[in-house]
Order: sequence, then structure tokens, then C-alpha cells
Amino acid sequence: MPCWLSARGDRRELALQLIALGKLVKATIVLASGTVFAGMLLTGSTVHLHGLATHMREHVTAAWSIYVANAVVSVTDRRHLAVVTCALLLDGATTAVEWYALSRGRRWGEWLVVVATSSLLPFEVVALLRHHHAGRLVVLVVNLAVVAYLARHALKRTRR
Repeated sequence: MPCWLSARGDRRELALQLIALGKLVKATIVLASGTVFAGMLLTGSTVHLHGLATHMREHVTAAWSIYVANAVVSVTDRRHLAVVTCALLLDGATTAVEWYALSRGRRWGEWLVVVATSSLLPFEVVALLRHHHAGRLVVLVVNLAVVAYLARHALKRTRR
């Protein structure tokens, strides 16, 4: 039973519930994507997808279509896809552990999320500086808020 529904019926803080839910959703999506890519690598489906994307890139004229085709061509390169697949599966597994630790109320869970999330913040800042996108800014702000909240919450728990 999740720790936010204790035997006494007490509710954990809404913010912790939302962070844990976010971790569950992310882990599910990332692990599913990594599994699909791994299946593509194992079955050789990347060759067909790569060929389709190459054909599309050569025969479309709309700028957005060319952008999508270029992205698909680069991602469907077998070596690139293998690296992406490994990264997705590793990120998904790490996020699943973070979700488990938060949802079960493990003391180390909050610190795990703080360390894992804050270690990626410098990369997010660099990416935002290189390519100014509102989505990147939102991700950075949300991750900063999660780190600050969980660090404060974990410190209070440690002092008790």
C-alpha cells in the first residue's frame, strides 16, 4: 500500500503524491519507448523505418516534414538507436526506482530524487542557453522546484 495512504488514513502531502505520480508516468513512458526501440533493433525493423524516412526526406517539400524526416533518419541509424535505447532503459529503470522509493516513503527516496534530478540541472541549463525553448524552461523550473521541495522535506524528516 502506498505510504500516502497509511493505516490511520492520513494523507501525505499533495506535492509528494504529484512528484511520485510524475515519476510513475515518466518511467512508464520511457520504459515503453525503450522496449519498442529494443524490439526494433532485435527484429531489424529499423532498416525499413530508416528507408522510409530517407525516401520522405528526399521527396517532401514542407519544412516541418523535412525536419521530421531528418530526425527520424538520424534516430533510426542502428548505432544511434542502440545508444538511445540503452539511455531510455537506464533512465526508465532509474525513474522507476525513484517512484518506488517515493511511493513507499523510503527515507533515501527523497535524497535519491534530489541527487538524480540535480545532477542533470547543469545539462538542462546548457541546453536552454543553446536553444531557447519554452518547453526547456518549463522542464528546468519544474526540476528546480522538485529538487528544492524534496531537499527541504528530506532535511525536515532527517531532523525529526
